[in-house]
Amino acid sequence: MSLFNTMGVSVAGFRAQAKRMATIADNVSNSDTMGYKTRSVAFTPQINGRGGGQLLK
Repeated sequence: MSLFNTMGVSVAGFRAQAKRMATIADNVSNSDTMGYKTRSVAFTPQINGRGGGQLLK
């Protein structure tokens, strides 16, 4: 994996965590309002099969 790809993966992780934190902040700030509906964020692995490792079949 090249340095550019590694940086891209890092940025994607930071963006995902920022979205998670924003969702939590929205839930906390709106928890006392009428009609409150909780929001959630789900993380799923994104494996594309490319890279330095071997794929097991």
